[in-house]
Amino acid sequence: MAFQNPAQNFAEQRLSLGDLVTLSPHSTFLVRSDSSYPEAGIMQGSVLAIDRAITPQHRHIIVAEVEGELVLRRLLINPVPALQELRGDDTITLLDESQELPVWGVVAYVLTDVAGLGFNHPPGERSG
Repeated sequence: MAFQNPAQNFAEQRLSLGDLVTLSPHSTFLVRSDSSYPEAGIMQGSVLAIDRAITPQHRHIIVAEVEGELVLRRLLINPVPALQELRGDDTITLLDESQELPVWGVVAYVLTDVAGLGFNHPPGERSG
């Protein structure tokens, strides 16, 4: 007695990063993280796609301008506007409700090199 392959009617399509994510050349910037924020899924060296056209929402990870520096923070809007540190004690800094939010951009995607191969090497070639 032969059994049918349960996947015989399934045609696998190859995924393309370009088909999965939307990166606008006009509003998206790719940067590497120089620090690790494991709870946010960001490791040192991760590539962050930061989109300046996305409207920031509650709990988004953002690039905020704080004291003249661009830093990663979690944006809290409810019950009052605040910025939360992404590591450590999760320090929360309240924001003045009468001022514009200090959002430079929203982290839309994070690409992490889990295998440690680096992003600049062709497939199958390890750095050395």
